[in-house]
Amino acid sequence: MYRNRHSRRLVFLLAAVLLVVFLNGAKKKTTTPTPSRKEPKRIHANLVPKGRPWYERMFADGVLRIALFWGWDHPRETIEAVFPAFEMLNGKTVYFNGRAARIELGVFTSVTPNAKTLFKDALEDPTIDVVIYSGHARYGGGMAFSDKDDIFRSGNGELIEDRHETPYRYYHATSEDLDATKFPSEYRIIMLNSCDSDAHFRRSWTRRFSECSAPIDLLTVEFPVFNLYDHVRILNLVRDLLALSDWKTIKQHYDSEVHRRKNRLVVYPVYVPGTDEYASFEDAPARD
Repeated sequence: MYRNRHSRRLVFLLAAVLLVVFLNGAKKKTTTPTPSRKEPKRIHANLVPKGRPWYERMFADGVLRIALFWGWDHPRETIEAVFPAFEMLNGKTVYFNGRAARIELGVFTSVTPNAKTLFKDALEDPTIDVVIYSGHARYGGGMAFSDKDDIFRSGNGELIEDRHETPYRYYHATSEDLDATKFPSEYRIIMLNSCDSDAHFRRSWTRRFSECSAPIDLLTVEFPVFNLYDHVRILNLVRDLLALSDWKTIKQHYDSEVHRRKNRLVVYPVYVPGTDEYASFEDAPARD
């Protein structure tokens, strides 16, 4: 009888130990989440955009307004490189089909007070024709302004790995700032010139455009962007818009600037003159 009691005690003790080990093991597994993938999908190797920017709408009020936002941690020399061209263009006149428009260019940086709020204001301002953000994507978290945590949250919802922290920090990319933005019904162009912005942001941003019934051409990028040469691509875009270029030309000029890393501009035009088609893929599969 004594042996049976002793055996039962050993069984209960062993079961308790196994339960503690199991629970501890389960806890360890859940405290270190892993993103679904570290490298975003890049699928637009053969995207050939049709059409052109909707210049008729952009010139309608007689002013072509462009707002450029440089994000946190951008090299000073890159930011300063656009100033001479912007100063020369500001106040000049550009023509489309006999209609004149005065050029107005605004530049905002990480030291601009309330830059994130001004970015949202620009997105909601129906008189601004082009809004450009150039900076970190925060691995899909959103656009960073005064510091790495001053983020315009606009992600697709995936679990991301923040490599600006040591050890790496994991969190879900939310979109509360984007969801609070009321895009006007006027046509405009928005460019998110940041690392893999197409994979990180296109789904959430186009969803919000649809909710607001906003006809917006969203320009996104595949592959990491090397920020020491961002000014070249930004100036190329502004030059192409002032030259009334089509999307194919704009994309060719963007993609041709290879600085350490290749990049691809992605756009699905909302306006294609004379056709109901929006964009086309060539038959060849994407090759990265």
